[in-house]
Amino acid sequence: MLSTHSDIQTRLRAELHAAIPSPKALLDPRFDVATVLESLTYLNTVCNETLRLYPSLPISSRVAIRDTSILGQFVPKGTTLLIVPWATNRSPDFWGVDSEKFKPERWIDAGSGRATNNGGADSNYAFLTFLHGPRSCIGEKFARAELRALVAAFCGNFEMEMADPGEVVHVGGVITIKPTNGMKLRLKPVEWGN
Repeated sequence: MLSTHSDIQTRLRAELHAAIPSPKALLDPRFDVATVLESLTYLNTVCNETLRLYPSLPISSRVAIRDTSILGQFVPKGTTLLIVPWATNRSPDFWGVDSEKFKPERWIDAGSGRATNNGGADSNYAFLTFLHGPRSCIGEKFARAELRALVAAFCGNFEMEMADPGEVVHVGGVITIKPTNGMKLRLKPVEWGN
């Protein structure tokens, strides 16, 4: 997403460079990089919006352990139910008419200017990337921390663009998603702080 949205990439890089004096600061054991990255509003909104549009697990299943009903529909014990984060995370009913657009700002609270946990949706069940409840992803916090670190390192050090600006990236996969034909980028190193 950053390679096709240079304005968002530039804004994110500026936030990173303002918060981290140089890559050498990361070598100082007194520099709490995890706390710094967690505190960066735009970094967190970019990560949240990416996770919303591209949940690593596009579909999951559950088996009803007893007779129940969902929204008035009877579900007998033993029924396999499919949960589709890809569809829920992109539903205009939850995210509005621009639900398919990469819009990190949807995760910023207008009043405080800080990152939110719901992206403006009325329900936290509108964001199913990590699912919810007792069977939710046990590694969510680690995955979020890892993504923040990777995005910060990559965007802080490189300007990126698609190698072929006309290429349309197709996403596929069943267990986890990925670009079906890979994704070729053109990277240009940037000076930290510029």
